[in-house]
Amino acid sequence: MRHLLLSLLCGLLCMSSTRIPPDTSELALDAGHERSVFFWRTTLTIGSRERAMLDEMKVSTLYVRYLDVSGYSVSGARPVQPIQPEGELNVKGLSIVPTVFLDPDVLRDAHDSTELHGLAYRLVRYLREIDTVIHSAAGIAIRPTFQRLLLDCDWTPSTRTTYFQFVQYVQALLPSTSVETTIRLWQYRHPSLAGIPPVKRGLLMCYNMDRYDDPWTDNAIASIEKLKLYVQTETARTYPLMLDVAYPTYRQTVYMQNNAESWRYARIIYSDLPVGRHTFTSDTMIADLRIGRGDVVRVDGGTADLLRAMHDHISTTIPHDRVAGSALFDLDTTEFERIGIHVLKSIYSE
Repeated sequence: MRHLLLSLLCGLLCMSSTRIPPDTSELALDAGHERSVFFWRTTLTIGSRERAMLDEMKVSTLYVRYLDVSGYSVSGARPVQPIQPEGELNVKGLSIVPTVFLDPDVLRDAHDSTELHGLAYRLVRYLREIDTVIHSAAGIAIRPTFQRLLLDCDWTPSTRTTYFQFVQYVQALLPSTSVETTIRLWQYRHPSLAGIPPVKRGLLMCYNMDRYDDPWTDNAIASIEKLKLYVQTETARTYPLMLDVAYPTYRQTVYMQNNAESWRYARIIYSDLPVGRHTFTSDTMIADLRIGRGDVVRVDGGTADLLRAMHDHISTTIPHDRVAGSALFDLDTTEFERIGIHVLKSIYSE
């Protein structure tokens, strides 16, 4: 994949100087409550249906997963599945925020700042290559840098110093970019333990609230009860960062065989089953998965009522002047229609 991106970039540099219309999508980012959607796949395609839905919701920003960084040490860190543009790219007028998932295992063996700075340098260089390919494929003027960059890492108390230093190195390499980071709910609830990342703006992830394999879990993706435990007035009034708040629109499926003690993840979405637990009364084959009599399938995810309740809690707990915008995770027209566009529009309201 890296060779493909580099060859595409080389081709771009050898192209004739055909005029590409300037991209003015990033000129009004600070005006009002920002409306964003995540794109979390390995192939970037935005068709006319997706774009029409984004326009209907007045979405201005796409957080696009550019790549993962994985490995068991800083020196051994490698790019994983960088995104590749393919097919329709109806992104003109949208601000694209490069987003990187950093495996926390990468940070566990950082020996010195030189290694960490080297990783930051390699990441920034690689992001610029991907960004160039995406903008050229979309027919948008190649930008010299990004206005914003989002780093996604579930740092721990033991890795927070290394991660925060890495964030600072990335910021130093991109002085005109707002380098931002995701914030898990536990990190938000316990700032004395997790620390405050050295950024001005963070993204609060209001999803993945429980272990999917816990036999007592009802919905691993979202729970209003869990949200209320993590987002409380005391923390909300004192947390120093501006926040974007991300809500889940996706689903996942797990199943438990009769008399088993834990859930197993299934790479299948049961589109005909609503979010919740479902006990099968007869043997069933779905794709290559055999569901036996007495087995339980649990569909996790956001629903219209749950998202409304989550938004209501966020809007009445976190001061409005500390919320920069709202984001949906992630772009899927089927899931958007399942929840309801009118519901999602209300999530974007301040």
